[in-house]
Amino acid sequence: MSASPNGTSRLRTSNVRTALVLLSIAATFFVGVIAAKFIGGYEFGMSVVGFAVFMFLVFAIGRNLRRGR
Repeated sequence: MSASPNGTSRLRTSNVRTALVLLSIAATFFVGVIAAKFIGGYEFGMSVVGFAVFMFLVFAIGRNLRRGR
């Protein structure tokens, strides 16, 4: 079973996109923890983490809804 060149490039693009999304989430968490240490409030850190999770869900759900059309 050989993959077509178009299918292989589409799979690679999808993998790169997923990797970038996961990298951005990890970077947001990391920055949130560092900022919370400097500011001194854990509420700020939790807010950054909550916002990152919320934005990830919005983009993931929106992307899946767009694909369904």
